[in-house]
Amino acid sequence: PSAVMDERGASDAGVTPCDAWTPPSATELEARGHVVVKRAFLVPPPGIGGATAAHAHASLATQDGENADARARKRTNGGFNKRNKRGGGGGANAGRELRLCNDYVATGTCKYGDACKYAHDIDAWMRTKPSDLPGECIFSALESGCPYGVRCRYASTHDGGASSSALTNVETLSKPTSVDKEINALPREIQTKLRKKMYDFTRANAIAKFVQQPKEVRENGTSAPTRVDTKSGDGEEESAAKRARAAAEDDDVTDVGAFTNMRPVEKKVIDFKNKLYLAPLTTVGNLPYRRVCKRLGADITCGEMAMVTNLIQGDSREWALMRRHPSEDVFGVQICGGFPDTVARCCQLLGDVVDCDFIDVNMGCPIDLVCGKGAGSMMLEKPKKMEQVIRAANIAALCPVTFKTRMSYTDKSRVAHALVPNVAEWGAAAVTLHGRTRAQRYRAEADWDYIAQTKLASSVPLIGNGDVYNQRDYYEHVETHGVDTCMLARGALIKPWLFTEIKERRDWDISSGERLDLLKQFASFGLEHWGSDDQGVENTRRYLLEWMSFLHRYVPVGLVERGPVTMNLRPPMYVGRNDLETLMASTKSEDWVKISSMLLGPPPEGFMFQPKHKSNAYGGTEGGQAFADWDAQG
Repeated sequence: PSAVMDERGASDAGVTPCDAWTPPSATELEARGHVVVKRAFLVPPPGIGGATAAHAHASLATQDGENADARARKRTNGGFNKRNKRGGGGGANAGRELRLCNDYVATGTCKYGDACKYAHDIDAWMRTKPSDLPGECIFSALESGCPYGVRCRYASTHDGGASSSALTNVETLSKPTSVDKEINALPREIQTKLRKKMYDFTRANAIAKFVQQPKEVRENGTSAPTRVDTKSGDGEEESAAKRARAAAEDDDVTDVGAFTNMRPVEKKVIDFKNKLYLAPLTTVGNLPYRRVCKRLGADITCGEMAMVTNLIQGDSREWALMRRHPSEDVFGVQICGGFPDTVARCCQLLGDVVDCDFIDVNMGCPIDLVCGKGAGSMMLEKPKKMEQVIRAANIAALCPVTFKTRMSYTDKSRVAHALVPNVAEWGAAAVTLHGRTRAQRYRAEADWDYIAQTKLASSVPLIGNGDVYNQRDYYEHVETHGVDTCMLARGALIKPWLFTEIKERRDWDISSGERLDLLKQFASFGLEHWGSDDQGVENTRRYLLEWMSFLHRYVPVGLVERGPVTMNLRPPMYVGRNDLETLMASTKSEDWVKISSMLLGPPPEGFMFQPKHKSNAYGGTEGGQAFADWDAQG
């Protein structure tokens, strides 16, 4: 390689020539915890010359800290700011009175009239609209036209207008001829009932009361119903689901008759055996990303973790995590809660509103905010509460219930193997075990020997999770450690083609052009999901950049001298086989923004991006590690 690039991917003409620097040997790279990259592709740290790599990393870490401080002092459009999401401060909600009313644009009328907080004067709004972005509208191939009309940031191409892509090197995205309607939108009338606390949770309340009773009381049925087979008017047996809904709608039912417990045979069976399972991943595991993974071979997908209290309060942001694309043929939703009453209400609500194949209860999230509320990994410290939550979820849900957990809460003991023999009786259909403790977070390698031990004791299918990064890892865990399958999390973020590698049993030396095609898919799916108006384009850009904060960690197979590459190895400073491959390896967020501009056009003036999660931390501070945990949901 002729161009010398620093670790952030930017060319530096002042770098000491490579002949004044000796590339580290394979043994030295291994000792430093680096991927063993071929020496021809290694480059020296910027301005270091003969200095040691340790000094280089120290200087880079200092610069990283200075950059982070500078970013924190500036207002940015690129991050996910909590105040912005809740409507305070600036961001997407700033100047919202200038945003066009969707109903008025679509129909010419608005039920709120002059009281509407959005603009109805299209001509005035057009005078404030930013110039259209270069590129073509992905909806231009639809017979009905672009649903965003004048609000589209690519509106100049709607009527066959010329695109400026050729002038600005903006890639052409795929244009769907039809758009599949997404599933699981929360009906407005149900959201209103939830917000006004008028939704009928009679059935869930009875279930919560039942599961918290002593075991002997539950078993003899003195305070709760046993299943009673009833016949409908035409003589056919009435389904448990119909009886449950009827009981919930009956104002005269008592706690004793408020619900019936479905038999396991009445629920759909999900076969996890040897299926490639994409983990629920906060922020990055969004619907467009899952669609990319489905095309690459994922068999089972699961939505991002949602807090049960937010769902039963009708929070729109939380309900957006329930969305499902029709291509997701086996789809689950993941919820997190620490109390049987709220979990039961949530599962009843999901049964009434959401089309999903299973519900996964998160009992492994290590984040302080979650554990402090008695949920996530904290459930490992409260096995009785864990049992009550699983029992409540199983009875309230109309589909199978699974749960995800860790080995234990602390490093002093391991408890998962003592819990799994009982979970079938509790009602769980499967369990996913992450081979770390809550205290370890990601500071140690996943303990697959313990996962294998737990599998032997498990009364239900056991799914292993932790550090699966290549097809050899997957088959070793399935064939040697005996798990039913593996849940793919960080490995699928860094290299989503991992699903293809596993199914084809090969290491794919994917080219930079093929990787760019995946990003183009995501951008097209993102505009389809979030919209091609200003807010939709910038949402697509932000989520694309969040994903790229993982993707840059991938080292191409053709550059590796000695493998296999594992999850916890750091990429050394290197250049790729072409400029695009080098750009994709950059750890500098400004370079990720450049790539996003190739797909979506330039960002707004003054745009800066700071990853929501410190995803490129391999083991640094406690804070950085906690951010990484949030990505992978425990």
